[in-house]
Amino acid sequence: MIRLVVMAALLCALCLTVVALAADKPDFSGSWKLNVEKSDFGPSAKPERADITIKHVDPELNVSSKAVLTTGEVVSELKLFTDGREFTNLMSGQELKGTAKWDGRTLILTQKISVQGADISVTQKWTLAEDGKSLLQNVAISVPQGEIRQKFVLEK
Repeated sequence: MIRLVVMAALLCALCLTVVALAADKPDFSGSWKLNVEKSDFGPSAKPERADITIKHVDPELNVSSKAVLTTGEVVSELKLFTDGREFTNLMSGQELKGTAKWDGRTLILTQKISVQGADISVTQKWTLAEDGKSLLQNVAISVPQGEIRQKFVLEK
């Protein structure tokens, strides 16, 4: 009987540890709107608006976005993994390869794409606010001419 109680207590402690570890990673799920005024686009043109829907069941993350630019709409569907596995998506007809991994509560995405013979690498750092109502994406884009830095502020 005592052995059964001890085993049950150990199982409960193990389950609580797993739940606590999972809680350390934020859930990015939700419908997000880009706050154009709080964001910094660097040398790129500001979009009129952007809407993003994220479905996040770690380690899988699906991102659907629609941005309205002065040149028209840009729509994308991306699927990635947060456990370091390589993912491949199509972006404007080009193959985008990358990986994503956790650094504490920050998700770091590293992606590469070749556009018209130019190799471009993008690093994004996603951080969710404590209240879960805003998502900050710091972006560094390396192009042959140098580096571009951007900051996107998304709000629920």
